[in-house]
Formats: sequence, C-alpha cells, structure tokens
Amino acid sequence: MSRGSTRRASRGETAGPGRFVELSLPLLVWVFALCSVVGLAVETIASYPIDGVWKNRAGLLWGPFSPIYGAGGMLMTVALNRLAAARPGVLFAAAALLGGAFEYAASWFWERAFGIVAWSYADVPFNLDGRTCLGIALVWGIAGLAWMRLGLPLAVRLADRIPVRIRRPLVNALLAFLVADAAMTVVAFECWFDRQAGRPAEEPVPAYFAEHYGDDFMAERFQAMSIHPDLARRT
Repeated sequence: MSRGSTRRASRGETAGPGRFVELSLPLLVWVFALCSVVGLAVETIASYPIDGVWKNRAGLLWGPFSPIYGAGGMLMTVALNRLAAARPGVLFAAAALLGGAFEYAASWFWERAFGIVAWSYADVPFNLDGRTCLGIALVWGIAGLAWMRLGLPLAVRLADRIPVRIRRPLVNALLAFLVADAAMTVVAFECWFDRQAGRPAEEPVPAYFAEHYGDDFMAERFQAMSIHPDLARRT
C-alpha cells in the first residue's frame, strides 16, 4: 500500500478486504449527518402528495436533521460493511430485515418512553403492530442496497474533498453539535410529555423549556409527531 493509500485508510476512507469502507468515528458522524439531512428532504418531498401540505418532519430540536435516517444510515453502514462481496439480492434482503427491525424498535421506544407516535402503518397491509410493514421493509431494502453500492462511496469521496487540516475540527464540531442537539431534544420531549400529562412546570429546567420550547413550538417543530402520555409505559 502506498503512503497516500495508508493516509487515506487511517482516515477511514478506503475499503479493506471484504469491506465497503474502513469504519471510523469521523466517517460515521459524517454518515449520520448526511443521511439525516438527505432523508429528511426525501421524506418531506415524498410525503407532500399524500399530506397535501408541507410538513416539518425534522426529528431534532435544531437543524434540518431526521435522526431516524441518520441512525439508519449508520446502522446499514456498520452492519452491511462486510457484505461488500455479497450479491445484490443478499444485500437487499439484509437491508430490508435490518431496516424493518430498526423502524419497529424506534417506534416502540418513542411510544413507550414519551408516548410519541411519529408514524403508523396500522391501515397498511402486512403491518407489524402498525410500527412497520412489508412495503416499508422493501423500501429499506432498496435504500440500503443503493446506499452501500452508490451512496456510501459517494459520501466517502465527498468527505475526502474536505481539506485535511480542517477535517478533524469540523467533525468534532459537528459531533458536539449533534450530541447537544440530541440531548436538548430528549429533554424537550420529556418536558413536553410532562406538560401534556398535566404536570406543572415549576422546576427551573421544565420552566425554561416551557418558556422557550412550549407546546406550540413543539407542535410546530414536530408536525409529523403526536404525543399521547397514556401510551407511555414507565416504571
């Protein structure tokens, strides 16, 4: 391996034997951010003919991010990385099973933790508890295959165009922002849940979120979600 190839491998941007890419934290941060933004854009556009109106489908408090697609992209990248030599049908099937299971788990978690319903396939044929369905699993399969064969190599090439001297600081800043965004979002959901459950926002943190991220803000920001405290199951 040449010196240039060694440097690229250390940045997680070249494929090893039997792999699509060499995994690294910077690469996964980049994958999460890219898939979050692209997934949000695609879902917003695809849902317009169904909804008849434009809906804000963001999944985090700040920025144009949908973590379901970001986490899904990371999961596909990690889980399917060693299937680089597999046939397209194998990649498709693995991505379909993985995506369907992930969507079911995400739906279950948000409902049980916060009473949040972000999607429902209850009226769709071949659904599983309304949390996922055969059709969406097939979409995950197509998306996973396209991501591993086309999207991921393109994402790596785009990342490689970022000057080396700013790549690490940029990734660190992006990671810090996403962690803060996710933490604030979870607290905002918790406070939203408490307000919907009729609990007064008297403590400093709930009072702050009630003032800056109140019910109207949350309903406007998360237009594709609904919150039902009675659905949550907490110990």
